[in-house]
Amino acid sequence: MKKIMQWVLAAILISGASVFTSCVDNSTDNPVVPEPGVPAVPDHFINEALMDKTVKPGDDFYMYALGTWFNSHKEGDLGYMKSYNAINTKEVEKSLFASDNPLAQHLVRNIEAPAPSLNEDVKAILDYLDIQKPTGIGMLLTEIGKLQDKGLNPIFSKRVDLHMQSHSCQEIVSRGIQTQLVEALLGTKMTDLLKSSYIKSILTTIDNVADPERTKAAGYETELEERVSAILAEEQLIYATAHGGGDTSDSDRQSLWNVRDIPDYTEAGSIARGRATRAGGGVEDEVTRETLWEAFHPMAGAIFDESPAFKKYMEQKGGITTVLKTMDNCYDYLRYYAVMSVFSYMKATYAGKSEGAVKSEIVAELKRTSPFLMNKLSADVLRKMGQAGADRCLTMLEKMRTVFRQRIETLDWLSDATRQEALKKLEAMQFFVGMPDNLSEGEFTLDEGNTLVEDALSIMAQNEAIKHNMCGKVEQHVRAIIDYETDYSAQNAFYAPDMNCLIILPQFLCEGMFPADDEYTQYVVATVFAHEMTHGFDDNGAKYDKQGYLTDWWSSESKAKFEAKQQEMIALYNRMEAYPGQPADGKKTLGENMADYGGMTLAYSLFKQKKIDEGLQGAALDYACQEFFLHYAKLWLDYPTLDLKKSLYLTDVHSIPQNRVNVIVTLFDDWYRLFNVTDGKLYLAPEKRVQIW
Repeated sequence: MKKIMQWVLAAILISGASVFTSCVDNSTDNPVVPEPGVPAVPDHFINEALMDKTVKPGDDFYMYALGTWFNSHKEGDLGYMKSYNAINTKEVEKSLFASDNPLAQHLVRNIEAPAPSLNEDVKAILDYLDIQKPTGIGMLLTEIGKLQDKGLNPIFSKRVDLHMQSHSCQEIVSRGIQTQLVEALLGTKMTDLLKSSYIKSILTTIDNVADPERTKAAGYETELEERVSAILAEEQLIYATAHGGGDTSDSDRQSLWNVRDIPDYTEAGSIARGRATRAGGGVEDEVTRETLWEAFHPMAGAIFDESPAFKKYMEQKGGITTVLKTMDNCYDYLRYYAVMSVFSYMKATYAGKSEGAVKSEIVAELKRTSPFLMNKLSADVLRKMGQAGADRCLTMLEKMRTVFRQRIETLDWLSDATRQEALKKLEAMQFFVGMPDNLSEGEFTLDEGNTLVEDALSIMAQNEAIKHNMCGKVEQHVRAIIDYETDYSAQNAFYAPDMNCLIILPQFLCEGMFPADDEYTQYVVATVFAHEMTHGFDDNGAKYDKQGYLTDWWSSESKAKFEAKQQEMIALYNRMEAYPGQPADGKKTLGENMADYGGMTLAYSLFKQKKIDEGLQGAALDYACQEFFLHYAKLWLDYPTLDLKKSLYLTDVHSIPQNRVNVIVTLFDDWYRLFNVTDGKLYLAPEKRVQIW
């Protein structure tokens, strides 16, 4: 259920200025004396020390609200949310190392143990997996199937996924699943680094362990370079299938998000053809569904990937069938993949890093490898972290559902039939907040005497068994599925369209992020909660119905208007920059931008109405609303480095923090009035202020 892994975050702050012509008197010489019964208006904003009032709000509201902070901090400094994330992440890590749970103590002993050599770790991996050199495609597929049973999915995967029309778990045979490290390196076009520092290094170590005489033979370096290039081409092929044919080269020819045909990897194809000619028996075999079924022995009810991308992966010239006919290359790939799968557990690779940094990275890798196990080991501290804000969050979500319902009922661009389906979906949406009282079934055991790498391999195999145990079962509680896939310690909130449910994780409910005594911060953090609610109605979420089934519930007229509004939203972000000289990609970030707008709309509407109900009016109400916008900017306070911005441009579907603030505020009429914006770089004429949900 990979869709569930798409997660979302947010943050903000800002303050008043001398350029205002209304609302707030910032002077101290002539304080305003309020009339009896009229609330006093403060003479400054709460976060005024962060502001740069030399910036016009209409030119750059983000820097107007936060410019002094940026001018006094270094690039790369943590902002608002990241600071809390660092604190809370450290708390979870400390709880693991102080735990009296036997499994936790076992892992801690191995994390703190002296580092085995790289050769020792690689030998342990090869011994544990016992990968045999194939002599034909049938044997090769059998070896892949054996690895799948141990939680590895090279070349092909036999993963557990959610059936779209029954919400039961099933096996699905599809393309290989790459390691997160490879995904990251190819996604950011760091191909040379992947090739030299990982593939070549791993193959050399494998040769040193398995066949040391090979490394001494004449022509070894030339042969090694060919093998490295073949593995890189295979990784690119799998990546391209998963990402619509995205470019992974080091050039900047084209964004990897542009959808193209899967490229013909000439290098891999030529190597494949050459070796297929030289190879012995079995090379004429073709990979078919029948051969995959025979090799992978999937469970009853398993299905095959029916996507056009998988068909190309199977059949296209230079595709995986051609590559599979190169037995040596695939044997290399399987062993390389095995090492790459647990690379972050190999402590010898952390040379030069502090002991604390190594511990933190290994704990982070444990969370990625087995979030379910780590959730169990960290349950108490996570439950405590989210306990204070859980009830307040649920109450606020229900209030925002009411606001959303009222908005849908009055939208003039929806047909009556589409409106009714949207309302049904909103009412059916489930909210899961904080840490569940009891995690789902599934236990782990670790053998005494294991090394850390052997622990990691064992955990991966046990994860696989736990997930497969869910196959064929209709889940009565969708949270059980979430338990197996989600790292509850992450600072995250997300919406799962295939189950129509919204998940708020404990970090967003801690006292610092969602304080009981600070309404401004409460309500701007609620923009994140409402952001997730809106994901049910963004360009992707709107394709799913109230039950989470992929169903078209739109009238043709409403769909056309919805799509036109999306194009308007794309254009608004295309005029911004992702980093100096690089225009933002409004199409890639569309879903998140739509959710940002919906989140801000619902939370601000709820906040403003609350203040009106409390009796605020005039200048006092305006001041409170100004503070809301300024705090919204603070929520997104972040100072990423230029290199990080470039990386995020390629891989992140969210807009950069500055754009998440600067574009969203321009869609609210109140913002123009409150901050006296009548012109400037951000100014939008009223008819250009896109309104969707």
